[in-house]
Amino acid sequence: MIDIGEQFNLSNKLKHPTNESKIVYRHVKKEQAETFATLLVDADIDFEVQIDEDDERKPTYFGVMRRHETEVDRLNFKAIGQHRPRFIASAPVRWLFISISIAMLILALIGAWLNS
Repeated sequence: MIDIGEQFNLSNKLKHPTNESKIVYRHVKKEQAETFATLLVDADIDFEVQIDEDDERKPTYFGVMRRHETEVDRLNFKAIGQHRPRFIASAPVRWLFISISIAMLILALIGAWLNS
């Protein structure tokens, strides 16, 4: 039975269902799972892997010892980030947004300085 805390977990990191000394990382996208596995092998971290064939999305679960949690969290974020689309895909629109934000910040600082 799924714990209520795990139902609302927004990350892909879960408690191991039977072993308290392990953490489980779940990747639904195959590319992320492959990158994560490669990063774990490169970092020489032992892990268990299982694909849930019963689920229609076929998520891949990685079991890692809790003592490697800090390093594996970093590798997990790296694997997710490599396959995530940019927030603003178009470069000109992205730079326009950044420019407007900087201009507004400068105007706010000037206004605060003039009113002090």
